[in-house]
Amino acid sequence: MGGSRGWYKVGLLAGAMSLIAAACGSASSGAAASGSSTAQVPANYASYALHTGDTYSWVLPIPNEANYEPWDQNAEYGMYRPLYVAGSGASPVVNYANSIAQKPVYSNGNKTVTVTLNPWKWSDGSAVTARDVQFFYNLYVANKSQIATYVPGNFPDNVAKFTVDSPTQFTLTLKSAVNPLWFTDNELTDVVPLPQQSWDRTSLSGKVGNYDLTTSGAKAVFKFLYAQSSKLATYATNPLWKVVDGPWKLQSYDPTTARTVFARNKAFTGPDKPKLSGYVLESFSSQTAEVDALRNGSLDYGYLPLSDVKLASTFKAGGYTIAPWATDYVQWAELGYTSKTWGPLVKQLYIRQALQHLINEPLYLSATLHGDGQLTYGPVPNLPGSPYVSAQEKRDPYPYSVSSAKALLAAHGWSAGSGGVLICSNPGTGASQCGAGISKNEPLSLKFMYQTGTPTLQAQVEAFATAAKSAGVDLVLDPQSQSTMFSVGGVCPSSGPCNWGIILYRTFLWNYGQGDVLPTGGQMFGSGNYWGGGYSSAKAQSLINATHTQAGLQPLFNYENYISSHVAALWFPTWDWQVSVVSNHLHGWNPQQVFGNPVPSRWYF
Repeated sequence: MGGSRGWYKVGLLAGAMSLIAAACGSASSGAAASGSSTAQVPANYASYALHTGDTYSWVLPIPNEANYEPWDQNAEYGMYRPLYVAGSGASPVVNYANSIAQKPVYSNGNKTVTVTLNPWKWSDGSAVTARDVQFFYNLYVANKSQIATYVPGNFPDNVAKFTVDSPTQFTLTLKSAVNPLWFTDNELTDVVPLPQQSWDRTSLSGKVGNYDLTTSGAKAVFKFLYAQSSKLATYATNPLWKVVDGPWKLQSYDPTTARTVFARNKAFTGPDKPKLSGYVLESFSSQTAEVDALRNGSLDYGYLPLSDVKLASTFKAGGYTIAPWATDYVQWAELGYTSKTWGPLVKQLYIRQALQHLINEPLYLSATLHGDGQLTYGPVPNLPGSPYVSAQEKRDPYPYSVSSAKALLAAHGWSAGSGGVLICSNPGTGASQCGAGISKNEPLSLKFMYQTGTPTLQAQVEAFATAAKSAGVDLVLDPQSQSTMFSVGGVCPSSGPCNWGIILYRTFLWNYGQGDVLPTGGQMFGSGNYWGGGYSSAKAQSLINATHTQAGLQPLFNYENYISSHVAALWFPTWDWQVSVVSNHLHGWNPQQVFGNPVPSRWYF
């Protein structure tokens, strides 16, 4: 029997490897390039490639659910700086040197926060003041349900009072004591001073006022700004977006290709002033198009798809530097907890444990990612040297094992049905039964939506589906474009129940630095989340709350250990952000920023 089990594992591994090999063909072979947005780049401008399918499409630095993406936010923050900049080179910390505000001062038992602004100015010559921060705060409070960074109980719910002390200082009176590290790193990094003297209006032709000081006024102003940000064709001409305090200004925007050109803000008063005259964000509809743009020299800073890493030596010989970009990110597949069809299944811990046993992370990392990534066993990035990863989360709690998955399912009332798919033969809520909401003879079938366009992800999905099938689990594959993924998956469950059992995006699910520097779980697995598929656990919420209020790393470790072992999501290996290909004529780009954000103000030729 032991021999037959060994043969079975080898055979399954060989089958998965063949699927992976078939799915990982070169992205640059065969068809000609298509979908490239590259055009001539002006002198002293650098061109940077966004990932396939990524497009800059939101200018207002208050994110909505459909546009809460790092490439949008990074471009926004190049024009509108947050109070505190996340990431300092390769270190996952706040970059105080490049931030608008000085380090906050906590008092009154960590229930009062005083913030002093540095002497920055808007491009129209007006000073950046505490009133601009208050303007952001008022818009946020009145419209929080429409803002992607909002989590009930967090900012601004935890603020009792906002006081403008002077033009350069404001004070937040909090409802209860907080962990200062968490509040600074994960709450204040989301606060963005907005040009009140220009944006506090309800129409382009209307006068600027103090509308935000009332709830109805703040709602009207937000509605207006939101509508203007939705008009992509006007990005380069709308006077609203001409007033910035960051190092860059929008110069041109093509709403068809999303090619975005930024020019140096000559009135920029902050540190780290740009050396370039501008930079360009290039978008591509295929990996082939991006690689061909590198080949023909129209990109200064691009990337190699993992399926094309064999081309690294060619690009090195052609005058490029090849550099893997490891980031403080983490990858998982969301589970549709709120789905009426698949929710009862994924709410069962034993089913989640069984599914995790069917994900062969070491194989995926070596065969599809070529070692460019990290194994993921929980919600905190397993980045080498990170002080935030617990000892427990560095180990796989549910290693790949089809036999373990089968045993878990058999022990909870599942038996073989037609076509090899398991059915619930023992319904009920007992310890050896299928669980609440699962009916007799219901098949163990889950709709699995995943993002198309990336052979690496396709290979992982197919290998997972093959392993699942061998355990009697039917994964109904539902490949979708990135835009569909965002419109269907990105608004669930806050805009309705999830219409899928599992959903998996390309490369990563959560990127720290985009709202969270300290890797606590409020936005991902806290109550009211939508990046966790509607996951809800009183225990998890209690542990998350402790990371917000108690100092030290132990509360963080307690949280991540629980989420890891509870399989709140299905853990997949986290990809490096990319294998960068950078022209040897471009300097200042290294070290690559730890949160995956290009920093063009440092670049120069």
